[in-house]
Amino acid sequence: MSSHQAVREGAKQVVRLLEKFPEEKFKYLVSFKATQLERFSRIAGIPLPKKLATEVPGENKTSINEIKDIVNRTSGPLGLQKDMLRKMQAAIPHDQFTESAMKDQITALSNLVNNKYKNYYDVGDKLYKPAGNPEYYQRIIDDIQGKKKENILAGLRTVFMGR
Repeated sequence: MSSHQAVREGAKQVVRLLEKFPEEKFKYLVSFKATQLERFSRIAGIPLPKKLATEVPGENKTSINEIKDIVNRTSGPLGLQKDMLRKMQAAIPHDQFTESAMKDQITALSNLVNNKYKNYYDVGDKLYKPAGNPEYYQRIIDDIQGKKKENILAGLRTVFMGR
């Protein structure tokens, strides 16, 4: 198997692992899962899954492939000076994966998906429920998930009294 073929197969494995990756609880401007799926789908030569194609930020904007095409098509696109063109070409990310680098990507992602480090470095109740304020972290999680909202008086009491 050639090196290029091994990299493509590795990228396909990374895409399969990324599809198992959990959804992000907080919606940011950029999603780790969506951007990595877009990146490795392009390397693997497979289309982006339809569900995540809508989540990729900037879907209606110019893609990185279109920018690469514009920069590489002519010697001076859009009337740019040659030094500016060189700066743009240097700024465009180039995915140059080797077989060993792709194996490292697969290993790292599978460790994340399987919660290897969370299980390996398990923290006990002493950290999750400190003696001084055992409900502290649970209150934060409930507030983030919208289960239990504190009103202004309860919030002030928490700030001043510590509980």
